[in-house]
Amino acid sequence: MIDASGQFRYRQTLFVVFVLIVFGTSVVEIVTEFMNGETLTTMVDDMSGVAVSALVLMGFAYERRAQHKALKDLRGKLESARGQLAKLDARSPQLAGQYRAVMQKQFDAWSLTASEQDVVIGMLKGLSFREIAELRQTREKTVRQQATSVYRKAGVNSRNELTAWFFEDMLDAPPIHEP
Repeated sequence: MIDASGQFRYRQTLFVVFVLIVFGTSVVEIVTEFMNGETLTTMVDDMSGVAVSALVLMGFAYERRAQHKALKDLRGKLESARGQLAKLDARSPQLAGQYRAVMQKQFDAWSLTASEQDVVIGMLKGLSFREIAELRQTREKTVRQQATSVYRKAGVNSRNELTAWFFEDMLDAPPIHEP
């Protein structure tokens, strides 16, 4: 686990350096004592220090290798996801154009005026009546009246029903599969 500040990596590096120092000093001590004529049985404590240090270092090496492999796998997945997003981004204008055409066809079927169409688009974007009025440079009361007219023409009772009318088919549609 690496936190944003890099503290974990810093502490891990310090620990590895400490283990390397213990390992190195233990090896030097074993060699020095062996050259001074001591037997292996008298150097058990030094040999156990070398063995433990070696095991810890091997554990770190194994973990580092596993992290590098996992990171490589994640990079591959990220590149794959970026490729899929690029394909979807390339199709977005086409799909948006098709959806706008479907919306316009429905607007025409409901006989909505241009102003009413603007109000519907604003509502579908999640804007309040006040925000729609500001964008259209009209009064909020006018936008409310136009929304009421839209509800009547569309045969719905609220903004939520109107929004659901436009998005319900998309949610039920099967997922788009890229070749």
